[in-house]
Amino acid sequence: MIVLDTLTLINIAVFILILIGVICGFGAYLCGRYVRRVFGSIDEILERILAKKFDEPIKTVGENRLSKLSHKANRVMDMCISEVAQTAAEKETIQSFISDLSHQMKTPLAAIAMYTELLAEGGLSEEERQDFLSRTKMSTEKLQWLTENLTKISRLEVGAILLNLKNSSIKQTISEAVVAVLAEADKKNISIAVTDFSNTPLYHDKRWTVEALVNILENAIKYSDEKGEVLVEMWQLQQYSKITITNNGVGIPEEERHLIFKRFYRGENAEDKAGFGLGLYLANVIMEKQGGYIMVDSSDEKVAFSLFLRNCEE
Repeated sequence: MIVLDTLTLINIAVFILILIGVICGFGAYLCGRYVRRVFGSIDEILERILAKKFDEPIKTVGENRLSKLSHKANRVMDMCISEVAQTAAEKETIQSFISDLSHQMKTPLAAIAMYTELLAEGGLSEEERQDFLSRTKMSTEKLQWLTENLTKISRLEVGAILLNLKNSSIKQTISEAVVAVLAEADKKNISIAVTDFSNTPLYHDKRWTVEALVNILENAIKYSDEKGEVLVEMWQLQQYSKITITNNGVGIPEEERHLIFKRFYRGENAEDKAGFGLGLYLANVIMEKQGGYIMVDSSDEKVAFSLFLRNCEE
């Protein structure tokens, strides 16, 4: 049996305490180093975000937790890049929209101001007074039409209006749209012919589809020759049904066919025609909200717009 004297026990105890102190100190050093690296990585991430330096990824370090932190930081950076790009695009869209809107409103507002001033000055014949009143009314109606359609477009785009999609008669929808534009067609002695087709129920919102069809029909009437004809036809396909509205008159150049559905777009052939370039845009938005779409085909003297609606859902 080994018997240790008091001095030996004290030496062993001191050695153990020193060893524990060394281990704790080394552990504290490693822990402090790790913490400094973590905070260093976090500091770098925050500095990058505050300085908006999104062009370089965060360096990935070896440790598992730091590697995960770096990976998540890079994901945050990617999200920041996406958000910045989206914000810039939205800002550009808003600026373009305001510029276009200002341009569209300038002419009718200037006309209203001029005719109002002439009427206020007096000294006009009754014929002149009635003429200026009529012109003022026309300019006011243009502004009202512009405001109403912009409101419809914005509410549809942000989802403030939910379309009531259901299986319903397309023949009645087309009939209501044609009746709505008959008076306008009569002014130019334009006839509207609707070919016979089966009363197929299609999956659509009746009210808004009438709106889209009216916009296409009004466009056809506007660009048709005097005493011309607008033809409405329908074909049922496998998944969709196609409603085609054809008119004879001003054609659409091929390079403009992908542009005519943009907001406020007016082609070269439309310069002498009244309008704001919103009708086709609104029609396209309505069709897209129903899961449909619009296509256009044109020759020099003929234009055909085809609206595709989904067939009935079982």
